[in-house]
Amino acid sequence: MKQTPEYPALLFRQNPDAPPLVLLSASAIEINQWVGIPQKTRITDGETLGFQRDDNPERVEQIAKFYGEARNVIHNPLLCAIRQASGIDVTFTPAGGGDAAAATGPVTGTLKISVKDRSLSSLMDLIREVRKTIETRVVALAGRPMPDALIAKLLTQVDLPLRTVDDDALDSEALEDAAQDGEQAAEEALFEESHVTDFWDALRAREELLTRLGDQFKGDSFLGFTRDAMEAYLKPVVLVDGQHRLLGALKAARDAMDSDPDVIGRISALLEQGTPRNEVNDRLLEERARHLPISLLLDHHPGEHVFQFVVVNQKATPVRPALLATIISTSLSESELAPISDRLESAGVPLKSSRAISFFARHPSSPFAGRVARGLADEGSDLLPWTVLGQLVAIFRDLSGARFYHDTKMDYADNWKRRQLERSKLVAEAAQGGTAAYETWRDADGPWKAVFIAFWAAVRDALGNQTNPDAANYWGKPRISNLFNKPSLTTLATDFFAYLVETRKTIDDASEVAALVDDWLIDVDRNYFARDWKLAGVKKDAAGTRKQWSKVWHSYRRDPKMLPRVGVYSTLYKDS
Repeated sequence: MKQTPEYPALLFRQNPDAPPLVLLSASAIEINQWVGIPQKTRITDGETLGFQRDDNPERVEQIAKFYGEARNVIHNPLLCAIRQASGIDVTFTPAGGGDAAAATGPVTGTLKISVKDRSLSSLMDLIREVRKTIETRVVALAGRPMPDALIAKLLTQVDLPLRTVDDDALDSEALEDAAQDGEQAAEEALFEESHVTDFWDALRAREELLTRLGDQFKGDSFLGFTRDAMEAYLKPVVLVDGQHRLLGALKAARDAMDSDPDVIGRISALLEQGTPRNEVNDRLLEERARHLPISLLLDHHPGEHVFQFVVVNQKATPVRPALLATIISTSLSESELAPISDRLESAGVPLKSSRAISFFARHPSSPFAGRVARGLADEGSDLLPWTVLGQLVAIFRDLSGARFYHDTKMDYADNWKRRQLERSKLVAEAAQGGTAAYETWRDADGPWKAVFIAFWAAVRDALGNQTNPDAANYWGKPRISNLFNKPSLTTLATDFFAYLVETRKTIDDASEVAALVDDWLIDVDRNYFARDWKLAGVKKDAAGTRKQWSKVWHSYRRDPKMLPRVGVYSTLYKDS
């Protein structure tokens, strides 16, 4: 890998007082050579100085799969910043000469990045170098006393014998005095730099212990400090935002290389061409790696780096799931959506479930049509949340999640799936043909869809009111309705599957669902939800309310000799 890579670039300022930005593109493999990700991580005696969160392996895997499709692109650039002043490790040279710092408009040119080869540096050397970079930020640290108290503490965690040990350093009284002197020096000289001081102490203590160990220690990790973490503090460019995109691109390149049947032949060809053996892997990865866009801030101040990170990660406003699904479902025709459906799913967009929810929220055949929030600005406020309909859809489509709020031990939908689904005629033919009954059931247009519509239409007709918006059991307006809200609808769906399990019922055709609902509700008073429950001040979606309503319905449906007292719905839930 080149030690001073060069890239065509564009430099500009957003306004005369703003620091310059440089736009460029580079291979993910090359970026990884010169960009550092300073992570905020717990260590044995504190935490590191970085501001990035730990990477999320699931997110990295998701992005790697996204990049695995050649046509997929992510528009957002990696947000980076230089670590030292412009012109030291990172230099922008205008194409026509002149002073880039004085430029007011966009300037094309070349960006050079000087990358120091630290492959032969020991972990102790890296720790020492990081410690010295901290001292350039807080000059007073250069004269700070050795952190003897911390060294003594860490000594108990070192497995290898030390070559030399200063017995006086282990004297408890001396250590206590040294610690107090160190704390006083920090308070006088550094004031608000206490965390930087703690990190310096952690570095200096490990540096001292590794010095004593000498060549007895040959590892890449020591008391919570790793080689990769130290190098992240020393690379010429800091990654402010986009670590998962970079890590995902790197993993995608490795995955592509691992799955390439011709990789052995390519290795032989590179060796025959004279490529050094230790560079072959990088060359192979380079051939398969994405070129990612980069926005590089030519400001080396750590405070600005942290500020940019906070702004990006705190102020961003993601598209709400309801609106996202609405856009996908209504902006494209079937023929336009089909070619990209798999790519959307691979990108982490739950297209199939989103389309199903959108269908029930819009289609006239659905009991939920026009009664569900879809993320649009002018749709009104008293609508069933999109996520609630999503949970109801998941119970029926995935046959999962049908648990009573007051007793979550049993998932009745899953129980019915395991015990009765394959016996149901609506999937039996597919099962006999070799297709799994469950996959047939949950297909995007599978039998579950008609069952879902039939069930909720029967519930609406049996227990709800469709004509009077002020009725307590109105099929709509979750704020006022006792029926059309998350706790009641989820409890009803759960109890229906409990009934199917308890009676060993199958579902042979969607047309039979109405009769199953009638049997399920055979002795239930149809005015159960129609009374005024006196809910002033009661939050329906509070955990205690959900459990109370679930318990009351569960008990009543199994012995419906008398409607529950109205007061129980506003009573706090109690285990019994």
